[in-house]
Amino acid sequence: MATAPGLRTLVTHIFVEGDHLLDSDAVFGVKESLVKRFELQAAGTPTPDGRDLSGQSWSRVGFDIVLLPQESSRRSQ
Repeated sequence: MATAPGLRTLVTHIFVEGDHLLDSDAVFGVKESLVKRFELQAAGTPTPDGRDLSGQSWSRVGFDIVLLPQESSRRSQ
């Protein structure tokens, strides 16, 4: 969930590229734009927020979110 003052709340989900369950989506929520590649980062690679992961590897993914103004109404396409 993404929120910000004066903007509409967005509830979304991203999916891991290559996950074997993508083809068994019972509610048809998997859209190609929501399937993302998670890039494994080697142990010791600095995290974006500077956290110490005690030498553990971690994954990075990019996903842009745009929130509409609270009063904006957008018709479904």
